[in-house]
Amino acid sequence: MSDSDLRKTVIDLERSLERERSVQDATRRVALRALAVVSAKVPALEGAVRDLSRAIESDPGDTAWLDRLSGQLADAVRSSDQRQDLAEGILEVVRRGLHGFEFLDSEVDALARAADRRDKAEIERTLGRLFSVLHDKCQKAMTEREELTEVVGEIWHRLEDVDTALSEDEARSERARESVSELHAGISGDVAQIKGRVVDIKDLPTLRTEVSRGLDRMVERVTAFRNEQESELLAALERNQALRSKGRSLEGQVQALRTRLEQARAEATRDSLTGLPNRTAFEQRLQQLPAELKQSGTASLLVWDIDHFKVINDEYGHTAGDKVLRAVAEILAEGVREPDFVARYGGEEFVMILHREPAAAHEQADAIREAVDRLIVRAGKTRLNVTISAGLAGIDPAATPEMIFDAADHALLQAKKRGRDRIERTRD
Repeated sequence: MSDSDLRKTVIDLERSLERERSVQDATRRVALRALAVVSAKVPALEGAVRDLSRAIESDPGDTAWLDRLSGQLADAVRSSDQRQDLAEGILEVVRRGLHGFEFLDSEVDALARAADRRDKAEIERTLGRLFSVLHDKCQKAMTEREELTEVVGEIWHRLEDVDTALSEDEARSERARESVSELHAGISGDVAQIKGRVVDIKDLPTLRTEVSRGLDRMVERVTAFRNEQESELLAALERNQALRSKGRSLEGQVQALRTRLEQARAEATRDSLTGLPNRTAFEQRLQQLPAELKQSGTASLLVWDIDHFKVINDEYGHTAGDKVLRAVAEILAEGVREPDFVARYGGEEFVMILHREPAAAHEQADAIREAVDRLIVRAGKTRLNVTISAGLAGIDPAATPEMIFDAADHALLQAKKRGRDRIERTRD
């Protein structure tokens, strides 16, 4: 890797690091500002706001605080006698505090629709998804920032070695110029002295002796100059060899950084708890799907939601809830085959793309639902029975991803209103 390529890589890495820092800092500022408005408008959420503010400022490594916040939000929604004011207050907070963050636009829009319908359950679900997306974005930014900070620091350390070597080479070149000047001056002086002696001396043996002495002095000067230059060149050769070795090592570190960043980006599209693709991966897939379907045929989207999941968390703890999520995710993953797709959307919600028309997709999804019905998860000595509901919609290649998801999500709400443990389809 050349010096110019190396410096360009360093500059690119620094810019990436600065962008990630800016995103993280801006997200934190907006979140804290939004929380201040929440606390002022909704006194019932004061405790939740205080906990979340401390969590954001201290940057915890776990997400338990988000689960606590979700519960406190849900309790405040349920206990409020002024449902309309609460819905409008929350919506105003989110709109004002998170305006301009494009990756949250779809959730803000969903929250607005839920607030318009005065649907407390949907407000709770959408807020949970919104905070989950916000947290994931902060975590991703911090991970990439740490990677970049480590490697950029190492690069600057290596560049200091490069600068030192270049400075030493420049000093050696200056010393070489001075030595050449001294050699030239010395030889010129020796020649002048010989010329002077030749004129004065008439005796041939004496003349021979003086000339021989003058030539010996010149030989000594040339020999000393050569030895000095050989030592300088040898030292420069050793420095350059060491520098090339460090350069190769640095190139390997930069490549390792690229590999780690690629892995980080891959991990950024995978849910760490269940091992399934996450919401980001789903949104990318959904963006590409309409174009694919114009050539490959039909497909259907399902939005799944574990029934009464909050009750499991509240009564048996988050460890039991995590067991349920992993078990359900495994059944959902076993229920699809390529090119089908399943991902964890957030919280207890999952999404699934089946490359079948809605009637056939409904039949396949019902078999998956029955498999979940047979699922038993242990929470201590208690055996938890788990059920799941889903909304299903055919995917129209001409529709936007938001329209496709909203249709399936609306069908899911119908499934919940009609008793849960069922699959509801949109009307074709």
